[in-house]
Amino acid sequence: MNLEELVNQKYSLLTANDREMLTAVFSNKQKVREMNSTQLSSYLHVSRTTLVRLMKKLGIDTYQEFKVLLNMRREEGLSLCTYDLQDIVSEYHLMVDELKKQRYQKVCRSIYEADTVYMYGSGNEQKTIAEEFKRIFMTFGKCCVDLFDLGEVEFAVERMKEKDLLLAISLSGENKESMDVVRAVQKAGVQTISFTRWENNSLARLCQESLYVGTRTISQSSGRTYEMVASFYMLLDVLSVRYLEFVQIQERKMADES
Repeated sequence: MNLEELVNQKYSLLTANDREMLTAVFSNKQKVREMNSTQLSSYLHVSRTTLVRLMKKLGIDTYQEFKVLLNMRREEGLSLCTYDLQDIVSEYHLMVDELKKQRYQKVCRSIYEADTVYMYGSGNEQKTIAEEFKRIFMTFGKCCVDLFDLGEVEFAVERMKEKDLLLAISLSGENKESMDVVRAVQKAGVQTISFTRWENNSLARLCQESLYVGTRTISQSSGRTYEMVASFYMLLDVLSVRYLEFVQIQERKMADES
């Protein structure tokens, strides 16, 4: 058994931060193979104690055993991506359970009170998610504008108002341009919300409000990886329903007052 297979077996025991650490390991296995435990802890931006705790959850007693499992390969020609449909459905259930735990009222209020909702995605997938947000919320009567890059944001800042809102979408939450975008609009007094993976990331700390999603990365011994990002679209669905509920409550309050 190699490390990927062990992680698949123990996945339900892992926290969101554990999964982020392992995603970083699998994304750069060659580099990690050359590190000692202190270097790996620094690379993952965690303490050595946190790294040891993660190995214990996986049933690994020593760092040397961790390195052996990391270097181990399956027989040639066999893929690590052996998930069947039920495996994928189970992953989706875990993602939905994580989404249910979040609080949406403050985010819904920010969207409801915003004159214009601006959106920025740090990459192609993130821009697609932003476009889907725009499609959904325009049907709810919100004015939505998607922004392509920092230059376009800096141009748009000139017409932004304090009652506007920026939604910043980034998988890692560590993309430099994303943080530059947020800082640029915050100077104009615009409120900001981030969509990122489950992680204590820089972008989430920078924004006034944040929503998180749990993603799962499937790796092969050949180095190929695929990140399941359906949870971002699930988040849009959950947020859309919560927003409609919020709007209904506000309309009832206004009706009662009148």
